[in-house]
Amino acid sequence: MSNTMWMGSWVRSSLSVVVLSIASACANGRDGVEQAGTGGASGVGGVGGSAGVGGVAGTAGESGVGGVSGVGGEGGVAGVGGEAGVAGSAGVGGIAGSAGEGGTAGVGGGLDTAPGYMNLTPTLGAALDPNGGTALTPAAPAGWTWYAIEGAICRDGSPTGFFVHWGTAPKLIIYLEGGGACINDGFCAYNPANKDQILTGNGETVIGSAFGTVAGRQQPGAYEGGVMHGIHDLANTANPYKDWSHVYVPYCTGDVYAGTKRDAMVPGVVAPQQFVGHLNMQKFIGRLVPTFKDSVDQVVLTGASAGSFGAALNFSMVQDAFGSVRVYPILDSGVPFVDNPKTWPACMQKVWRETWGLNDMLPPDCTECFHSDGGGMGTGLADFLLDKHPNATLAAISGAEDEVIRLFFSPGLQSCATITTANPVAITLGQFDPNVYIPGADYEAAIRAITARYADTHRLSTYLIQGSATFGAPTPNLHQHTFRNRFYEMAAGTTTIAQFTTMFLQGQNMNVE
Repeated sequence: MSNTMWMGSWVRSSLSVVVLSIASACANGRDGVEQAGTGGASGVGGVGGSAGVGGVAGTAGESGVGGVSGVGGEGGVAGVGGEAGVAGSAGVGGIAGSAGEGGTAGVGGGLDTAPGYMNLTPTLGAALDPNGGTALTPAAPAGWTWYAIEGAICRDGSPTGFFVHWGTAPKLIIYLEGGGACINDGFCAYNPANKDQILTGNGETVIGSAFGTVAGRQQPGAYEGGVMHGIHDLANTANPYKDWSHVYVPYCTGDVYAGTKRDAMVPGVVAPQQFVGHLNMQKFIGRLVPTFKDSVDQVVLTGASAGSFGAALNFSMVQDAFGSVRVYPILDSGVPFVDNPKTWPACMQKVWRETWGLNDMLPPDCTECFHSDGGGMGTGLADFLLDKHPNATLAAISGAEDEVIRLFFSPGLQSCATITTANPVAITLGQFDPNVYIPGADYEAAIRAITARYADTHRLSTYLIQGSATFGAPTPNLHQHTFRNRFYEMAAGTTTIAQFTTMFLQGQNMNVE
């Protein structure tokens, strides 16, 4: 297997800053030691030194010796992006002194965020009550609890929230459901407008969802006939996430979880639409961080189809919010392309920006994200995120000729000439015309362009399903894999998707196909 990556080489070493910060902190701490008086109280511990920018917090001063007890030194003040100060040690001799206070937390920066970047952490609210939640009729799936989140709405204005399964391992997986996108009346008809709508079929092929949306609650197993498969099968011993806490987010905003635009008008759609996917995500993360941050050591942010794009576009906000807890994006059937006139032209990016309000969700300090022609959401954002998050790695899983994603991006063909009127049915009927439906070879080339661009960074792992001549084996056109039984199959190479994601989380970089 060859090593590949995803977004942009940029790791900057901050070793010298850390070393200088520690040296300064230790020197300042020792200067604070007082000599104890004869028979009197011990000296007061010195104040910990301040950390440098992005450095380690100052070490607490030494306590006084002799007498009754020394008072613990005050913890050092953390620098920008630093860790909190270390509490002072107790005095020696007599009764132990009280521990010093911890230092103040740093601003913007941390283990997985480089210093100097804007912190996108949303407003944090109250932690979720494991014994709380909202009762549903019919009941939620066994082992899952529904939480309605105040202020979170779907594109039709109805309320929404997410399901939680409380696990036993100190780990969390956040799954974003998929389901198309709303850019005109034709495509909006194939996108759930609320959490109680689902697409017909199982979403694996274009024809499988040919009848648009129907009534049905979005919940784990919704697209597998109500049966938990793949990452949602918590009874399967082969599932690496079976003991994790799980969050399942329904998709009902039509904007790949990236919108910030209320009362938006869409070509051919009469009613105003609420494209607030990113605003919802901020509310969700604002509740999940207080709930899980102090009890988990690993977070997976994943999703399928539109949820995959949502995981990529919201990654920086989620990582900033979880701070020193590492967040791992795993993208299923929705790999953000580099800017490409065949698969993700600037004109299509511009329509997304204007329709959904994407400019207001992109990092304001990402100067390369805002090209005058509408481009920059591919390469520009990718490079920026890898610079901002120096430890970030990403895994992508896709069919080499995913027919659903090709349909999704086909309105961008011919310089977006038909983007306001494009219809999924008409595109499918014209699938043999490369000016109507993106050819499979062009889609595969776009994926390989990503891996080639970032191969030297060794920070992108890919699982590319090429297909097989064997009857019943996965084919390169299939869509969405992690919530199906295919998760446990060797759909590519000699490695199952479950094994691939496990090795990725263990730090291995690989390209399976």
